[in-house]
Amino acid sequence: MKLAGHRALDALAAEYVIGTMRGAARRRFERAIASEPLVASRVTYWQQRMNLKPSEVQAVQPSAAVWKRIERDLNLRALAPPWYARVNLWRSWALAVSAALVLVLGAQWLRMQETPVALNAIARLAGDEAAVRGTSVEALLSRDGKRIVLRAERPIVADLARSYELWLLPEGGAAPISLAVLGSLSAEFELPAAQIGRIARGAKLAVSVEPAGGSKTGAPTGPVILIGAVS
Repeated sequence: MKLAGHRALDALAAEYVIGTMRGAARRRFERAIASEPLVASRVTYWQQRMNLKPSEVQAVQPSAAVWKRIERDLNLRALAPPWYARVNLWRSWALAVSAALVLVLGAQWLRMQETPVALNAIARLAGDEAAVRGTSVEALLSRDGKRIVLRAERPIVADLARSYELWLLPEGGAAPISLAVLGSLSAEFELPAAQIGRIARGAKLAVSVEPAGGSKTGAPTGPVILIGAVS
């Protein structure tokens, strides 16, 4: 059974990332990661998204109103049981996993509500390569300069042998600076500490295609498929 089209794919990917998926279920999901690029991309997304410490998760005590809001926003009632929960032996385990997932997502949601991140659009990246022709990617930067959000007009995911890499091209022709290695052109991530404050008007952002895991040289080695000026 292919998981790429499964409506609970994000829930499964999050369970895998937080470590509550175990045993045969985890091994089966890892096979899906290796064979289905979209599954690998969603795992990468949740790895970047879930930067919570265990102590932060344990300390959260949502009220009944918050639980109802989380359940409604995530449409949890509509999620069908995942494939590993069809055997009676696994039902109680699946319920425990779902509760843990809701707690983690709830903690993330609460933190976002308490400290909303304001974003400013800083660039629109476009290119003529066949893989991205007719599609642009909007780049947004948080007001504190610490987080970048990329929003592609349509889903574009790297295959298993390749990664996308986002580069900052400083004004004046200085050497490109790697900002992130991506599995998908829709992404959200924290900037490396050394690069905070360096994205300024006059610079450019570019995306190149690199071997899986990113460039091994510290500079773009594959074709640059997207580029846009920072404004």
